[in-house]
Amino acid sequence: MISVSVYDDRRERKQHGTPEFPVAVYHYDMKDCVLGTINWHWHEEIQLALVTSGTVCFYADGTRCEVNRGDGFFINSGRLHMAREEGDPTASYLCLDFHPRLLSSYEGSVFEQKYVKPYLEGASLSHLKLENRNPAHRQILDLIRDIGVIYDVRAFGYELAVQSKIQQLWLDVISLQRKEREIGRALGQGHETAQEIIRFLRTHYQEPVSLADVGRAVGFSESECCRQFRQMTGDTILNYLRSYRLTRSIELLEDTHLSVSEIAYESGFSGASYYIECFKKELNQTPLQYRKRRLQTP
Repeated sequence: MISVSVYDDRRERKQHGTPEFPVAVYHYDMKDCVLGTINWHWHEEIQLALVTSGTVCFYADGTRCEVNRGDGFFINSGRLHMAREEGDPTASYLCLDFHPRLLSSYEGSVFEQKYVKPYLEGASLSHLKLENRNPAHRQILDLIRDIGVIYDVRAFGYELAVQSKIQQLWLDVISLQRKEREIGRALGQGHETAQEIIRFLRTHYQEPVSLADVGRAVGFSESECCRQFRQMTGDTILNYLRSYRLTRSIELLEDTHLSVSEIAYESGFSGASYYIECFKKELNQTPLQYRKRRLQTP
């Protein structure tokens, strides 16, 4: 099961690959994710996804993209994003994460200066929907698929083969970006504000939190906080906070013997009855029913 406990208040803590080979390939079934969601987060790795079944909704920098089987999604380093299964229990995708240093060879190289840093530090390349019907996109999607196979099999020399294909993939992505300048327009301040809000909520979720508290924390009015957060995430601040609290409560249900009332307060809910109401609305079962079923799952 994917758990947002791997995320701290700033970025994803989970290491993708190893320091010597910072590449990882994952196969995600959205039905196994808490609330059918891989919640808002960001990380230094560049990420590409290839949807293998159903439809997955990806969100990045205020954009919502429905990505169908055979299509994909690119997310640049450091960009706020999430993935969600929205009514499609079959949704799954192949995810490729790799650190930008894999592209640079060494610090100060021509590769880093000319082909990596300008595209990581600039705002023009944020995210990109990849459609199989587009020949240029299909070339990138085929490379994601090839890398997934090579990584899973891990035959002799697979690291060299993966690195070679990642470099070709990156060249294809940045070449595409040069032709499609409108992709990934900068949303600057909104992105930073949303990150600050998420940081604050994840630090203080166990406490009573109001929109006025959020505004004071990030230096904007309540209405401006709400506007920028919704622009970037497509969600409201309070909905996000409730979802995060539910996710943390699910971890306590699975990993502790605390009572429902204790879990409600530990997760930031005002009381057990409200917690049960929110839980049932999202998961169509009570917390105790969820715990019982998880205990029965081999």
